[in-house]
Amino acid sequence: QFNGLKPTDNRFYVDTGEQTELQTYPLNFDKSKFRMDNLVVPIHFELGPSKKEEHDDYFRYKTENQIKIGLGGYAGINLGSRQKLKFEEDGEDQKLKLKADYNTNKFIYGLSAYIGWQGVAVYAKYDLNTIFKNNPIEQRNVSLGLRFDLD
Repeated sequence: QFNGLKPTDNRFYVDTGEQTELQTYPLNFDKSKFRMDNLVVPIHFELGPSKKEEHDDYFRYKTENQIKIGLGGYAGINLGSRQKLKFEEDGEDQKLKLKADYNTNKFIYGLSAYIGWQGVAVYAKYDLNTIFKNNPIEQRNVSLGLRFDLD
């Protein structure tokens, strides 16, 4: 799972030792992007009608042509954080790729839900943990998107 933040107004994230804060860069950014890479395991209870399909040595519940709703959560770990900055200095295009801890929480957990038809669903997720540890502003990730089931 990748979570990205795009600061505006020439700001970027700086780890000051005790907290992570947004600071303004003296030059104009073409791009400022912060990314966290997480490994998470989701667990959902799925609701909706299904049809039992029996085979010789196993059976399966099929949800083809049925609406399905999933409610649950997820937990995992933060694998790393990085920041990409693009700007122009003295007429030259510059690109900085910074990999650091940025005082991010190592354990990731939250709530998630989805509603779908056949193999496509719309999902929402909300991190219960804050992005940064011990910050005066508690920032959390919220995501909406499409989910594709692989059966």
